[in-house]
This record gives sequence, structure tokens and C-alpha cells, in this order.
Amino acid sequence: MTELAYPSGLPSGQGYVRLREIRDCLQPREVLRWRDLAIDGLAFHSSEVRAGNLFFAIRGAKNDGALYAQQAIARGAVAVVADQPLSLPVPVLVVDNAREALADAARYYYRDPSRAISVVGITGTNGKTTTAHLVRACLQADRRQVGLLGTIAYEFGGRRIPASNTTPDPVRIQGYLREMADRFASACVMEVSSHSLDQDRVRGVRFATAVFTNLTQDHLDYHGTMDAYCAAKARLFAGLQPGSCAVLNRDDAAAPAMAEQLPAGVRVLWFGLSPDADVRAEDIVAGPDGTRFTMVMPNGRVELFLRLVGLHNVHNALAAAATALSLGASELTVASALEDARSVPGRLELVDAPIGTGGRIRTFVDYAHTPDALDKVCGTLAGLAEGKLHVVFGCGGDRDRGKRAPMAAAVGRHAQFAYLTSDNPRSEDPEAILDEMERGLDGCAAQTCRIVDRAEAIRTAIGQAQPGDTVLIAGKGHETYQIFKDSVVPFDDRHEAARALAAREAGWLPR
Repeated sequence: MTELAYPSGLPSGQGYVRLREIRDCLQPREVLRWRDLAIDGLAFHSSEVRAGNLFFAIRGAKNDGALYAQQAIARGAVAVVADQPLSLPVPVLVVDNAREALADAARYYYRDPSRAISVVGITGTNGKTTTAHLVRACLQADRRQVGLLGTIAYEFGGRRIPASNTTPDPVRIQGYLREMADRFASACVMEVSSHSLDQDRVRGVRFATAVFTNLTQDHLDYHGTMDAYCAAKARLFAGLQPGSCAVLNRDDAAAPAMAEQLPAGVRVLWFGLSPDADVRAEDIVAGPDGTRFTMVMPNGRVELFLRLVGLHNVHNALAAAATALSLGASELTVASALEDARSVPGRLELVDAPIGTGGRIRTFVDYAHTPDALDKVCGTLAGLAEGKLHVVFGCGGDRDRGKRAPMAAAVGRHAQFAYLTSDNPRSEDPEAILDEMERGLDGCAAQTCRIVDRAEAIRTAIGQAQPGDTVLIAGKGHETYQIFKDSVVPFDDRHEAARALAAREAGWLPR
């Protein structure tokens, strides 16, 4: 994969449309200073505006796009869409909801690309990324060209764009889907976050299959309550059209809420460990290098070895299998693809260690950053560890403070050593975040160590681990940066862990 040169990820030359076409599409309640113009591209960040663009002045939680309309015009915007009349020297289309208008215009501008390919939308608190990669593997094994829009990167057409959001904005979504369709992709697998559903980023996308993984506490700083969080997830299923398929987790208590939103004519495939699931796992045997189980599907069963550690990955594999089956892949192809699948970057990723004593300390990096995800991954490793479990973890600043103590409690239930450290502190005081985390360890038997510097915490954990112990570094996974109040610095848990293991083997770390 090559990195994309355009900051927006969208090349120019998609073709012109007339402003009157956008006007007819959006049906604005008022039009100011009208004249018909050629529109070459859509933008809603003034810094990304290019000559000929139509600018959408979107009102956000912190900033109002109307304040940047003049700047957008100075950069070449030829017209503006806003939810209020603006005194500007260019045509202004006044709509009821500029955010919805952006999604509708993007769908029109890029010629409704989700009609041309099968789009899979995956939502849920945990497991979206691994499930998405497994779905893509299953469809690729079925000899299909498949694009991917997810937390780690947006990948299609031989190119790779590092992801800034789990789900991109409507312009990028529709633009990427159009490029996939033009490059003869037959499917796209997309992670769909609750934020993107609430903000109408996937408005207008026709999903062939929608997948629900699970629902646990996260993002309450944004949604406020679990009910609101659940309702945001359910919007994906309420928007399905007859003939599409919903793939739901039979083992999750929130799945019925998703099923209740399904319109008539949408079929359901259930996955899970429940005997009532259409795609389920039986005879599960977990190991340190993967999981062996029997996968039962509507037309038969097969024994397979999944090279992913943990019961949560069995759920992810079952979700992927059900999804691929819903799109017509054969059961044999699905089983073969799952056996060939490897771990996703930053998802229980084993860090290479030098041969010797350091090689006997199994060190994993994982993205787990919710109480449920930490509980599952720590429980998995504790059950497989030959020795003791050491966990390095932090909590993000300016995010859901209510999950900090529960995250620490999840670690304390399974680990013998807990190293509290920084994640992405953002504007908060790192020590204050650690104070809130530490409350969750009251009464836990785990030995606790507070080290604000994340690299130092990783070195300390690996230095203190004994041969046969397991070290988990949780929270950042694939991320290659750390966010502070006034800066973003390069930081990769995998690289720091590898350096610490090498230093330990060389005798440079205290033990």
C-alpha cells in the first residue's frame, strides 16, 4: 500500500456539477445572491477548500462553520451552504440542517456509489476493527476486490490512508466509495462509530449488511447515557433497506434493541455462543497461540484453528463468518479464510522478543480502552499465562471520566501487577487522571505502580517481569502518537516494548 498524497484523501478531477443540481438535490428553504456556477468538489473545513469548491458551514459542538465562510471564499469557494442566512459575496443556499445537506450533496456529487458495491457497516463498542479485517479476508478469499474504511486506515485501490477517525466524514466516505466502484471493487467493509451515526456521516450510504458486535460503556462524555449511546448504534439498523441483512450478536443484551429497529424485509443472521445462533462456536479450546473450535453454520459445521487469542476473537470470527455468508461467500471459503487470518495491528499483537530470557516474556499490545475490553483481554491472558500478568494501561484525557475507575478495576481483577500511566492526556493533568484510575484498585490484590511517563512504565513492567510472565500494554494499540495539551508526539507501544525487551536481554534494565 502507498500513502495518499492528498491531505483530504480525495484527488481532484471527480467532475463538475452545476450549483443548480445541488440546489435541486438539497431543496433549500432560501437562496441568496443566486447564480448558477460549476462546482468542483465539496468541503466543510476551510483549510481544505480548493478553487471551485462548494463550502458547507456546519455548526459543531465547539465551532460554527459560518465563522469560516469568508476564509473559505478567500481560498476559492464559489458558493456556501448554511443553516442561516449569511451576508457573503457568493450564492448561499440556506437549509434546515447543514450537516445532513453535506451528506446528501456528497452522495449526489459522487453519483451514489453505494448502489454500485456491497457496503458492510460494522458497529459496536469493541471488536469492530478485528471483525472488519476478518470480513475483508473472507471476501478476498472469495476472489473479490474489497475496500476497507476503519480505525487504523482507509485502504483501497492499492493505497493506504492513515485514519483520522474510525468513520470518515460524508465527503470522504462517498468519495472513497466512488473510487472503489470505479476501480471495480465489489465490496467495502466500513467501521461505523456511534459518533458518525449521530452526526449523519453515513447518511445516504446503502448498507448491504449491518453488523452489531456488542455494547459496553464508552463515549459517555459525548452521548451522556447508555440509552443514548445504544440509540445511536441502533440508527445503523433503522436505516437498512428491504433485501439487506442484519448480523447480530445473540450473546449481547443490547442486540434486541438493534433488532427492534429493523424495517420490514430485512433478514437477520445471529452469531454467538448461544445454541440459538445461526453461526455459532462449539467445543472451544483456548491456547496461547490461538483458539480451536467447531464453527456451526446454517449448512454444516467445520473444525478450525483461529490464530487469534481469546474468546472475544471467537465472537469476532463468528461475526465475520455470518457477514461473509450473508453476501454469498461459501462456508468452505469462509472457514479457510479464518484459519489463514493473522492478528490485526495493535489487537493482542505479540511483540517480537530477542532469543533468550527476554523471549520467555510474552509481551502483547492491545487497543483495549473500555472496562469490558480490558476485562476480556486481561482475563484471556491471565488464563493463558504461565507466570504472572503485568498490565500497563492509562485512560484518555478529555474523554469519559466515568470509565476510569472501572477500567482499573478490570485490570485489578486479573493482573498481579498494574502499572498506571498516561494514555493521551490531552488537556488534563496526567496525575489527576491517575488519581481517578487508582480508585478502581481499592481492595484489589494487584501490586500498583504509578508512572506518568508511558515509555518508562513500559520499561519498568518489562524489567520487573520474570521468565514465564506475560506483559500487556493496553489502550493505544496501533496508534503511533501521544496527545498532550500543546503537542502531539510520536509514540508507538510496540516499538517501546521491543526496545525494552532488547534492553532487558542486553542487561540494561534493572530487574
